[in-house]
Amino acid sequence: MNRRTLGVIAAAFIAQGIALGSTIASFSLFVRPVVEAFDASTLEVSVGIALMTLSLAACGVPIGMWLDRGSPKHVMFTGCTIITTALFLASQAQTLGALAALCVLAGTAIPMLGPLTTAAVVGKVATEQRGRALGIANLGLPVFGIGFALLAGFTIEEQGWRATLQFFAGIVFLFGFPAIALGIPSDLGSDSRAIATESSELDAWTPKRLLASPAFRMIALILGIGMGTTTGWVAHVAPFLNDLGATLRYAGGILGGMQGAMMVGTLVLGTMADRYSAVRILLGVFGMQIFCFALLFADFGLTAASVALLFSGVASGGLLPVLSHLFAEKFGAANLGRSMGLANLAILPFGFGLPMIAGGLRDATGSYSTTITLCLGLLLIAIGAIAALSRIQRPESTINPA
Repeated sequence: MNRRTLGVIAAAFIAQGIALGSTIASFSLFVRPVVEAFDASTLEVSVGIALMTLSLAACGVPIGMWLDRGSPKHVMFTGCTIITTALFLASQAQTLGALAALCVLAGTAIPMLGPLTTAAVVGKVATEQRGRALGIANLGLPVFGIGFALLAGFTIEEQGWRATLQFFAGIVFLFGFPAIALGIPSDLGSDSRAIATESSELDAWTPKRLLASPAFRMIALILGIGMGTTTGWVAHVAPFLNDLGATLRYAGGILGGMQGAMMVGTLVLGTMADRYSAVRILLGVFGMQIFCFALLFADFGLTAASVALLFSGVASGGLLPVLSHLFAEKFGAANLGRSMGLANLAILPFGFGLPMIAGGLRDATGSYSTTITLCLGLLLIAIGAIAALSRIQRPESTINPA
């Protein structure tokens, strides 16, 4: 890898880490403190991450088009500005409605820095060893996720959730802007756009044609269930552990440990995607997730649940680099932004609904066992989608048929 490629990977690593680590990855640690601060229910606070997921999924299509057609550097600067502002304003919010609105605002910015942008910018510079490059770049989430989780677990108890959000805003500002300025070339994407225009590749995969592709529909469903289930469940990991007797600091440590486990899955499975079938790797990922949720459902106590969550982190960590590699393989690197952006819409029914359903079921039943059962059912559907994808043998052309 040359210096240009390494710079882009480093910038994507940091950008993804601060975007997701400061929002979705650490959200569950704020659930109980915000419930107590506003005398709200778990369901009411869970609406925040549901709205965040709704906005990030809905914005995926226009942001994906922007990444393919415009300047990724401008996209990333915009996202960094929005998330910094949203976090700081959230620390000043006086009502749940204001917090909900800021969750929507933050959600619009996550695709500008997160996995969608990572896949687009890394895919444009890493023509060889793409799986390995995506695996390294996607390590940003677990690495920064550890830091944000441990910081939140400590500072929420010591200084409160509002001060913690201010710390988060400062970290995003101090790390994000320099990384983007130094690592993302201003002309990134211009070469691939020129090549794609000459070959008609950029205009080949229109949204209509993508939706007509059986392979795209299956991959989108796998992405939707995988990311939606992970997002919805992680939003409740801390309260789930609290129910088992864990302190907030312990829950923060487990969330940090899950991010560390994701590092293993991200790097190892991302590298494996260069040499082995992505479909087979995905079968292993979802198989491990099913096993871990089965252990959680069996309720063997706090220690067993903690171990299961850590192994779940390994599996979920491998999801994004493998799927990003699969999108690039099927639809071309020049179309990564639009294909993944459109596929993000599949996250909506799962990522939007599951956090609220989990919160409502927790309020109604006093436990998360029904939610775990629901997650198991969704993961089994994903296994079926992977099996259907494996039967689609002939690669689809990236050039419009005559």
